[in-house]
Amino acid sequence: MINLLEPGLKLKTSEISEYHKQGKHTTTFAEMHKIGNGYIIDTPGIKGFGLEGIDKSNLSEYFPEMKAIKNNCKFNNCTHTHEPDCAVKEAVSAKKISLMRYNNYLNILADENDKYRQDDYK
Repeated sequence: MINLLEPGLKLKTSEISEYHKQGKHTTTFAEMHKIGNGYIIDTPGIKGFGLEGIDKSNLSEYFPEMKAIKNNCKFNNCTHTHEPDCAVKEAVSAKKISLMRYNNYLNILADENDKYRQDDYK
């Protein structure tokens, strides 16, 4: 992105990994560059984002909009994925909960890289 803002910098980049379908690390240290009247810092990327100590059965507790209505679900152990009479799914359908936020919840829930989670929810 920095190269798009200031092509003359010619910062090193890499293609997206075919195997991981993610960017590859090329920046090894932070470096500040002057662009126009300001500055931008090129920093190493973040390899991963873990949810230390959060198990999948409690994941909806970390989404305030879900936490506020989850007690209205038919089942007290509702995962908000497939159960009937789910208040969260109904709120998503009614656009009271953002579809993007709900999809983020589903993506985290479905993540198979569970090395940072205590419990496996399958």
